[in-house]
Amino acid sequence: MFEKLASKLTKPKTPESLDDLMAKGARLQFNFPVKDAQGRVMSAEEVKEMHRASARAQIQGHERTIEKAAGLRSLEDIAPDYKAGGDKTAAARKHWELMKRRYFGGMAEMPDVEQAQHAFNVAVEAGRDVGLEYAKVKAADAARAEIERICKEFNV
Repeated sequence: MFEKLASKLTKPKTPESLDDLMAKGARLQFNFPVKDAQGRVMSAEEVKEMHRASARAQIQGHERTIEKAAGLRSLEDIAPDYKAGGDKTAAARKHWELMKRRYFGGMAEMPDVEQAQHAFNVAVEAGRDVGLEYAKVKAADAARAEIERICKEFNV
């Protein structure tokens, strides 16, 4: 019995690979000395507080992004309007390009080209507000995800 126990104590166990440990949720932690502006090595608690302060500042920036999207429709509600505006703009661009080619080929007059260009400009302007709303809401969603990640990583 003693021999079996002794062999277990003295027999080295093969370490797990780094990839296996990372897959199980382990984290690598490197302990390099961090120095402040005066060259003094900061304690671990000071470094943690410095990182938490940085994380809080990042969170505030993301919260400002989220505030810009307050009161706007959700991404799923905006998407059909955004796609429809993009389709109208694409169709107007295609028609304008066609009219330019026809003009240079001698098959259309300049007023036709100008009318197609005006229709394209109107389509772009009509889709601009929806595009800005879509961009704000998409940025707010990304900011929410980033806030969750930061809170989980830095325990803020």
